[in-house]
Amino acid sequence: MDAHTVHVTGHCHCKQNPVRFEYTKVPYEMHYCLCTDCTDSCGGAMAVIAVVEKNSFKITSGEDKIHNLDTKPTCHRKFCKDCGCHMFLFVDAFPDFVLIHVPTLDRHADLGAKPDRWVFTDSKLPMLTIPDDGLPRHPGWAGTAHPNY
Repeated sequence: MDAHTVHVTGHCHCKQNPVRFEYTKVPYEMHYCLCTDCTDSCGGAMAVIAVVEKNSFKITSGEDKIHNLDTKPTCHRKFCKDCGCHMFLFVDAFPDFVLIHVPTLDRHADLGAKPDRWVFTDSKLPMLTIPDDGLPRHPGWAGTAHPNY
């Protein structure tokens, strides 16, 4: 494997016949997201998102169990019909990318990147304190390197 190649697998929460997926290229970026859409969907105070090129992403089993929920007209979230796990999403503004919820990825894997910023900090829950980790903080998508963001 070269420096841009990884093999990362993920899955839903089902114990039997889970939805499985993988990506094989280092994520374009990874970030901590505090938007209400991500936090409401994952049930947490923040989401950790790996932005992966679509051409390196593949569903390897259980595709028939995937349910779509459009949480916004341009945001297409993919859940497992059986366990309800929110695994990944597609956003119309980023047609070449899949946004993967990092907790669905295998815990032992080298994900190929680490979070490099906090986004949608204006939506942060008041009880959450962003750590003094030196990462940039953005009220929305501002600050990202990708021209479509």
